[in-house]
Amino acid sequence: MVKSFYVETLGCPKNQVDSEKLIGTLLADGMQPTDDPTRADLVVVNTCAFIDEARRESIDTILALEDQRKHGAKLVVTGCMAERYGHELAEAMPEVDQVAGFGVPVNLTMKPAGRRSIAVDAVSVPSLDLLNLPRPKATAPWAYVKIAEGCDRNCGVCAIPSFRGPQRSRSIDSILAEVDELEAREIVLVAQDLAAFGRDQ
Repeated sequence: MVKSFYVETLGCPKNQVDSEKLIGTLLADGMQPTDDPTRADLVVVNTCAFIDEARRESIDTILALEDQRKHGAKLVVTGCMAERYGHELAEAMPEVDQVAGFGVPVNLTMKPAGRRSIAVDAVSVPSLDLLNLPRPKATAPWAYVKIAEGCDRNCGVCAIPSFRGPQRSRSIDSILAEVDELEAREIVLVAQDLAAFGRDQ
């Protein structure tokens, strides 16, 4: 029987791109998407942690989806909050089956049945780099394309470099290939520091 998944995305357009990369990975694994979290075998929350309000929204969304998920469904938390506060989040939320930074592929086999322990993985530069993973075709006439990940700045008000790692610009060829695959009429380029694109190459 084909397993189904539901992905809830919070935060900025960069998170939306990350979610679409995760969706592409899950589709490649043979899973099917659903827009109903109560029917999904796998529920993924892609969190935001940039400001207090975003963190509160992430927690509220996780708890709401935990209440809605069907018996036996797995609840996985990923994204910025998982990367920045992974251990604290895992300890504070036993309802969650896994807290995973983007260094870990999301799938249904990560937690053996019957165990309540939570795997937490934290790396400064993800071993699973979402940048060049395939994603589904755009469902709208426009699409965001992330052209770099991480940031080399150390601004006092931003923790992104601490969990997203240093600036990593994509190659022009990989960006153009993704644009072609999306088949969107309008492309919006995004990155943590868009103006720094290519400086690391």
